[in-house]
Amino acid sequence: MSKLDEVLLSELLQWYRLQRHDFMNHWQVIMGNLQLNRPEEALFYMQQTASASLEEQKIAQIPEPHLGAILLGFMIRLSQEKVMATIDFPEEMKQEEFWKDHWQEEYVEGLYGYTNECMAIVIQSMALKDLNAEVYLFDEQGGLACQFILSDEETVLCDQLIRLNQSS
Repeated sequence: MSKLDEVLLSELLQWYRLQRHDFMNHWQVIMGNLQLNRPEEALFYMQQTASASLEEQKIAQIPEPHLGAILLGFMIRLSQEKVMATIDFPEEMKQEEFWKDHWQEEYVEGLYGYTNECMAIVIQSMALKDLNAEVYLFDEQGGLACQFILSDEETVLCDQLIRLNQSS
């Protein structure tokens, strides 16, 4: 196992523990509302928390495990910083066959570093209100690209693109 694989595994376990803790807190809020006979508030809370998980569900549809681990960690870190984040990618990226021709191991280090750079920009921007992040994956000739756009209510603060090219 490579050093980066160990880092990704360790981070995934950390995110799992954090999400498990959050999940239990969510159940406590829902049960409390139900015990206080406030089912509308419980339902509203459930709808809010369920919608926050949709972006993570999208990532779970990507069969390339390294890519999924990096993107999941990135989206969870954004969420922890209270940044509303979305991810979008072409439908074919949900197919295992796609990744046989479009993924190379050397992409892992580049993409992991890229997401860390993007998080550093987020941290620097935390004084601003209502941050939104958009993450896009693209299939490009000879490789793959990932775009990160960070904005507040009025301004695009960052628009960063990484291209991962297949080696010959």
